[in-house]
Amino acid sequence: MRPDDSKDAVITFHRIFTAAPPPLRGDRAALGTLPAAAFQYCEPVRTASSYGWYIFPPIDIRLRWNGVDVMYVDGDEWQPLDCIGLNDEFAEYWDQHAPEELKGCWPPFMTATFAPGVVQIWSGFLVSTAENWSTMIGPTSNLWQTLEFVCYEGVIETDSFGPCPLFTNIRLLATDREILIPKTKPLFQVRPVYKKAYAETTLRLHEQVGLEARTEKLRRHDTGRLGWLCEDDSKNRHAS
Repeated sequence: MRPDDSKDAVITFHRIFTAAPPPLRGDRAALGTLPAAAFQYCEPVRTASSYGWYIFPPIDIRLRWNGVDVMYVDGDEWQPLDCIGLNDEFAEYWDQHAPEELKGCWPPFMTATFAPGVVQIWSGFLVSTAENWSTMIGPTSNLWQTLEFVCYEGVIETDSFGPCPLFTNIRLLATDREILIPKTKPLFQVRPVYKKAYAETTLRLHEQVGLEARTEKLRRHDTGRLGWLCEDDSKNRHAS
């Protein structure tokens, strides 16, 4: 983000782990993986693909899951995963720069949650948003990942709770084999969303059954080639 854009930015990424790959704007071609016909003719797919930013793991991750316990590589050895930090250098960096009340309270890098096979991964970033904007976190749009894990989705009100650690939860699917999550491949996608978009008043459902309302609307607007439907409908009404 350029410094002169900061005042108008809806979302701000704070890179705390300085070696973390920067966010990458979502690509309309899903990093070249979209079928040519979809990219050429389907604007909805292109727009969805480019909406938001790709977020990468801060370092390469190697995990194993046996159906019960999650293991990770520590050096060259597999260790049970509980809650670990990035490294000692980052812990020192955090304590040097964090406010006094947050020293020693660095965000954990990976945590095995209470749910079997579910791991929380921190990106190395904090995120905050402008007033009335939230952060939606979820799988990469139209960029298929792997059959070895899936990302959960969530919405965080980062205007009130920001800067907030930017993390994702993944569910491991593959068992008894190594699962590599490289830092060169997007892990999840972040999208700003206006709070009113998911408010209960916005999500009220109105369902119209049948064509009655549609033919009335077409009659009012006399819509070109669809006008025959209004005319025929009118004749049928008179005939009845």
